[in-house]
Amino acid sequence: LGASGLAVGLADYAGVVGRGGVAEALRVTAVLVALFALAGFGPARLLLPASLRPYELVWMLPIGACAVTLEMAFFVYAFVPYDAALVLTAVVSVALGVLAWRRDPGMPAGRASGRASWAAQLVPLYIALLIGAIALIPMFRGGFATVIGNGSDAHLAVGTAEFLQSHHPTDIAVEEPVDRVPLVWRSKPPIYLSYAAVASISGLPPYQVIATLAAALLALGGLGFWLLARVMLGAGAWTAAVVLGLLGLNRMVLHTGMHPYFNQTWGYFALAFAIVLAWVAVRQRSLPAAALAAAFLFVLALAYPLALPIPLLAAVFFVALDRRERGLALMPRPRVRDRRKLLWLLPLGVLLAGPLNGIFEKVETSSRVLRPGASLRNWGGDLLSFFPERYFLGVPDPSAAAILVPVMAVGLVLGLRAAPRDVRWGLGAVAGFGFVAALYFRPREFGYYFHFKALAFVAPLIVALAAVGLSRLRWRWASIVVAIVLLSASRDGAAHVLGETYDQLPRHILALQDLDERLPADASVRLDLQIDGRQFWIAYMLHGQPLCSQAPVLNTAYPHVPISRAADYVLADRGLRRPFDASGARVASVGGYALYRLKPGLPGGDRCSREMVQNVQKVR
Repeated sequence: LGASGLAVGLADYAGVVGRGGVAEALRVTAVLVALFALAGFGPARLLLPASLRPYELVWMLPIGACAVTLEMAFFVYAFVPYDAALVLTAVVSVALGVLAWRRDPGMPAGRASGRASWAAQLVPLYIALLIGAIALIPMFRGGFATVIGNGSDAHLAVGTAEFLQSHHPTDIAVEEPVDRVPLVWRSKPPIYLSYAAVASISGLPPYQVIATLAAALLALGGLGFWLLARVMLGAGAWTAAVVLGLLGLNRMVLHTGMHPYFNQTWGYFALAFAIVLAWVAVRQRSLPAAALAAAFLFVLALAYPLALPIPLLAAVFFVALDRRERGLALMPRPRVRDRRKLLWLLPLGVLLAGPLNGIFEKVETSSRVLRPGASLRNWGGDLLSFFPERYFLGVPDPSAAAILVPVMAVGLVLGLRAAPRDVRWGLGAVAGFGFVAALYFRPREFGYYFHFKALAFVAPLIVALAAVGLSRLRWRWASIVVAIVLLSASRDGAAHVLGETYDQLPRHILALQDLDERLPADASVRLDLQIDGRQFWIAYMLHGQPLCSQAPVLNTAYPHVPISRAADYVLADRGLRRPFDASGARVASVGGYALYRLKPGLPGGDRCSREMVQNVQKVR
């Protein structure tokens, strides 16, 4: 009830009126729940070890998200057509589900059988649903399903999903809004294939799906930290619910999903699950848990390779301490008793050579710029400054930080001290990594990109540890008061980021799709627009025409339209004066834009094209 009231209060504060966008959000949610549950039931029932089976309902959707991602990638990279790959993924999911049900029929029962009650699982699932709804408040305020935030990758994310619905990841198709998978995204098609699958089944264009899918990933990622608190830190149900609430309202977690940093959101989703499974796999020497951990780690590596060292660092400590307790060498030597059992890795490696190469490229290029003295100028992304560290902890203002940050530091120490030894060292190493990374990048010029990324992945773990530690204060009333204060502070941060997040793809740009359909296919259009992100979306909506601009967006890694003065038409902001080289009155007015004919014979000739100019020709 409290979580529901808080969510409704945030929606009211943000100015949500009416039900616009809700129908599409519910449609996408129903599709992704059905798809991920279908794909996740079989692997969850077959592979989850006994210690994790009590939370099977919580595990099912996250495991299903990984299963859809990896299965779609396997079939598509094997040159199975996209539609057939989607059908085969469903068939495999049903087959695994039937096999799992035949081996172990029934659903999780109550505590009498040693399993968590339905309520113990439905409560976090319901809170996660509210977290997803809160992340969609900017879309609901706008009143229609669209792209929100100001993340500059969004047009490529939407376009890549649309591209993969009809083309192989290695194809080039100039008829599409994004005519190829970006070179620096060679590891990422698997996550966009699952995005495309949700869009295809829902029957909605990808731009209407991305906000809801990103919100769902935030919600599922929060469930990962709920499990981490329950399984690894031994937190009770109330404390784990506080952890889930703190992360669901965390300003920077919401910022990541809403703006949307889509690749990073997938990485956030997979992080906690990978850590929990790695710990269980080592502690219980469980091969099925190790297989699930590998799946989450692989999805994390595909989506955001730079975050891979975080769960691997924890896993290294888990393995080293386990072996030390058994009197073995700290790190095992790889031994293969029967190499023939590994032959299946060869065809799999060939099929996924593109994504694997993309992972290695990203890790290699980032490792070169991370050394002291190397320039970070090209790694600024769309950030222009540092985010205050307190934002990542859910603390809204400096005066509150003076009190709450030391309190959370005490909670972090208490949480680590009360944890099992291997958990203490593994998660403590990750927290230390985040602290050192923040100190390292803060003074460096253009270091705000890596500073943001490092803390965006590590800070949620610190918040979870601190919340669990503070729940174990000697005075129970003090723990309750601190939890309420922290939730209130996180709520204020959430209200702030919700209040400053709006449509990235508004109706007046979407209206240009009608103009694209009305113009002849070979009619070239020059874009006389400001040099900002609008150009990308306007080019997206007019992708059926040869396009160009006298001033395209050049100082980015994003593909842009060719440079040309001559064209058949020119599109300009309707509120500005008519371009001086236009001929005659306006041909059309669509949204906030006006279309004119251009004078014939302009210097340089018509160099407009449907093919985008690629700023990145190779990964350095």
